[in-house]
Amino acid sequence: MLSVFRSLFSFNDKSRIQRATQGFLLGICAPLGWFSISHILQLTVTDPLYEVALYTYITVGSVLAMVGFALRISKGEERYARMSLLDPLTELYNSRYLLTRADQEFALFNRTGQNMAVIMADIDHFKYVNDQYGHSVGDVVLQQVATVMRNTARKVDIVARVGGEEFTVLLPDSTTKGAMVLAERIRERIASTPILLPDGRTINVKISLGVSSTEEFVPDVFNELYESADNALYRAKRDGRNRVVKAVESDPLTGEVAC
Repeated sequence: MLSVFRSLFSFNDKSRIQRATQGFLLGICAPLGWFSISHILQLTVTDPLYEVALYTYITVGSVLAMVGFALRISKGEERYARMSLLDPLTELYNSRYLLTRADQEFALFNRTGQNMAVIMADIDHFKYVNDQYGHSVGDVVLQQVATVMRNTARKVDIVARVGGEEFTVLLPDSTTKGAMVLAERIRERIASTPILLPDGRTINVKISLGVSSTEEFVPDVFNELYESADNALYRAKRDGRNRVVKAVESDPLTGEVAC
């Protein structure tokens, strides 16, 4: 019994204390409110209006309390729904949300011909960062790279973390040129932005990016566009890293001329 009591009213759990306080205030304020109203209106139990006023008070109070609970619950549901679509470390979108939006944009492309583009990005030599400085520093690098990417992309773009050190940018209504410009801007800003570590030191990282667009590559499904950008990223890694490479029309590993 004591353990149950402690679990319910643990002072280390702020949310439980907050909920208990709210319940206590609601419970005690209801009779105090009626006492104040009856005193102000000078109502007594024998007064003909006493029951009418009491039932009105109970009804209005119950409605307001239920509305308040409903609003709080809906706010919590919205918060948890949003959290389910975000990467907890970087607060970028996760793969689930990226694919949902990608399907929507690809359907729009098929219906209207409005082009879209995809940028695949991967931090260069990230394993070395983890091995040299530790995973906690690796997490800081991921967070700060994510911030640069989010601040550099357009507001309509979807920036997502899709793997350990891999990111994807979905660009609605974008040309190949626009996607290449954005990818190069991301590359430059990450290369020139020192990563501030918790101990005050700074390190620099670089990033490789691959770009594909429906303007020049017409896929049957979104996954083909995604894979073409991923193959372009592979070429960027293979050709020396810290660069932006555009997808080629055929197999990107055969050395074909790019589109």
